[in-house]
Amino acid sequence: MADHSGSILPKHVRRRRPSFVLTSLIDVIFLLVIFFMVSSQIVPYSLLPLGPLAAESGEPATPPPPENTAPPIAVRILAGRVTIGGENVSMADVSTRLKALRAQGTGSILLTPTATATVQDVVTVLEASKDAEIASVTVLGRRNAAP
Repeated sequence: MADHSGSILPKHVRRRRPSFVLTSLIDVIFLLVIFFMVSSQIVPYSLLPLGPLAAESGEPATPPPPENTAPPIAVRILAGRVTIGGENVSMADVSTRLKALRAQGTGSILLTPTATATVQDVVTVLEASKDAEIASVTVLGRRNAAP
């Protein structure tokens, strides 16, 4: 028999399996989590107390105000300014104007935000009405036909 030691076929070489080390990937993810935690801004949220919502039929959820109070004042919220009963008022002066209306006997207002008004503008007027101790605030809006 022939000697197979000089065979042209290579010896069976054991292949080394590539290993995937997760340690460095976990370290990078941990560093990213720490970076985003440190760089994010934590702001305390303040809640605005809201009364009961109006029914779907459009009827008010609360009883109507007594007859001896003044009628509601229309407040139109625009971008950076407010129209109170036809008078243009800047956002900085809204609180003092609503306090003056409250002193004159106004107990309720109707807020109508326009398309240009931001959420911050609406919140500013709501906070001003709370500071002025307006008893009834109704936010009017239009229902969109498209979802």
